[in-house]
Formats: sequence, structure tokens, C-alpha cells
Amino acid sequence: MSGAAPAALRVGVGFLNLAPSPERADAEVLFTELFEDAVWADGAGFEGLWVTEHHFSTYSLTSSPLLLLAQVAALAPRLRIGTSVLVLPLWDPVRLACDVSTLDVLSGGRLDVGIGRGYQPHEFRVFGREPDDSRARYEETALVLRKLLSERDASFAGAFHRIDAPATVLPRVAQRPHPPVWAAALSPDSVAFAVREGFHFMVNAAMPEPAVLDHCRAVRRSLAAAEVPAGSREVAVNRFVYVGTDPATRRLAVREVARQLATSRALAEGGVPLGGAAPYPRAEELSAEELAAAGDLLVAGSADEVTRRLARLTEVGVSYVIAGFRFGRFPARAARESMRVFAKDCLPRLSP
Repeated sequence: MSGAAPAALRVGVGFLNLAPSPERADAEVLFTELFEDAVWADGAGFEGLWVTEHHFSTYSLTSSPLLLLAQVAALAPRLRIGTSVLVLPLWDPVRLACDVSTLDVLSGGRLDVGIGRGYQPHEFRVFGREPDDSRARYEETALVLRKLLSERDASFAGAFHRIDAPATVLPRVAQRPHPPVWAAALSPDSVAFAVREGFHFMVNAAMPEPAVLDHCRAVRRSLAAAEVPAGSREVAVNRFVYVGTDPATRRLAVREVARQLATSRALAEGGVPLGGAAPYPRAEELSAEELAAAGDLLVAGSADEVTRRLARLTEVGVSYVIAGFRFGRFPARAARESMRVFAKDCLPRLSP
């Protein structure tokens, strides 16, 4: 990095609550922790709180992210709230527009809408969808959603969805023309779609830092080629974060990132949860390569080290980091201490 002060980063908290079991008691504990984190983050300097969408497995008990965010909005009146991301191919866009519009009004215009294609075949098939259709469904649903949020008396006829009578979604959104939309755009086709449709960009936590830097440069080139004004589009990056110098806790953090990634990969490759239980590997089943990859993905170390690594992202145009302090089954106490140190010693330097 040069000697110049880095550009400011907004930092939000990401929530993916991998559950120990499919039992309701575990869901109640995890939801309580989410709401406690939201109340604390509201006064700690974080920009927002983001909830993912997953279904039918303990990989994350976030099958109704907009409902969870409605409660967060009520408990934390200064935080923005966001989806990271809504799996658009699984949604009816009219139903989604009604829910998004209502939540934007309830939150006083604090909603960010992150959208993506999804990647777990089991989720698609339970919804009666085919993964092979995901790109076409994603793009069409995004267009219908935006149309309904920004227009009155909207109509639409597409390959998957029809609106055969004039539709005016009520209540009208608080943010005009609609809440900010962040697209999980990783492939060239997805980047081109987001550039064309005016969306911001989001990068997932499983992309290694060198690839993130290269991808963000490619996004900037695509925006420049389309003559999009500099600064009119933002890039958000999800990162696993642990602030601490205890070697044993850091090893535990690396292990839990590796276990979460292994579970995600198994579901992406067609794994089917049995009784709702996601395929979660035992610690001894992790390979040295998996642990090394997780260690590279985890932004860990002292407050100085974590601050430097995240600030480096601003050099390629990243303006927002969604920090995941809870991953795998990392202990809640250790995650909260990491968040506390981050808010005290990192945030003031990243978001002055």
C-alpha cells in the first residue's frame, strides 16, 4: 500500500447460522444470538446487518430472511438491513416485491437487497425448480422485481412469469426508485447483467483474496467500458474475520471456516440433508489442503493486521465489507470478543 490514507470502508455484519442440529431449541438459541448481535452492533459503529437465504438444512436456518430482518430493523433502529443474498430463482417476484416493499417501509428506508442465483441443487428441487434454469430465472425475476418496485400499473410477460393485469405494489417503497440492489456477480455473464441493469456488486466469502482483487479490477474495467460514472456503483466483499492473537483460538477459527466451506461444497455438489442435517465433517476429516485454504480465506490476526488486510481492498474499489464473525460452529463467546475488538480497534480506522 502507498503512504496515502486508504479510502473509507463501510463494514456490516454477516449472519449465516450453521446449526448444531435441526431441533427447534437450537434455532431459538441462534435467533436469540442474531438479535443480541444486532442490538450490540447498532451502537458499535457498524453500517448494517446482512442475512443469507438457505433452506431445508442446518447449513443455515435462514429460510425467511426478510422476516428475520424485520425483527432486526425493530431492535436496531440505526442499522441498515440487507439480504446476502436472496436466491431469486426460488421466488415468485410478485410475492417478493410485496415483502420487500413492506420491509423497506417498516425499516424507514434502511433495506439493501442482495440477490443471487443460488447453488444448492436440493433447494431448487424442493421448490420444483431446475438448477439448469437458474440464470434465466434469476435474470427474469430481477427484472420483474425492479419493475414492480419502481413502477405503478406494471405488467410483464416472460418465459417464467406473467403479470396480466396492471400491478401497483403497495405500500410503495421508502427508497426511490427502489432499495439498492447488490448482485452476487462472479461470472462474466453475471457481471455484464449487473452492469447493464444498474446493480451494485457483491463477492462471496469463499473467494481467495488474490482472486477478489482480480475480480474487482475486472468489474471496474467492465464499468469503464460501459461508460458508467466512477463511484456510481459499489462493490461489497464478504469476508470471514477473526480479531485475536491467541494461537489456539485462531486454529479453531480456521478449522470452523474449513468445516463450513466443506459443508457448502457438499451441498453444492448435490448433497441431500437427512432429516434436515447438513453433511458436516468431523475435524479429523479435514485435509491439510482444506485447512490451508481456510487459513488463506480467514482475515485473522491482531487489530493492525486485520485493518491492513481489509483496507487493501479499497485499492481495487471495494467500498463495503460484510464481516462474518460467526462461521461453522465457532464458539459464540469467541466470536463476540472478536467483534468487540474489531469495533473498538479496527472500525475507527476503516470507517473514520
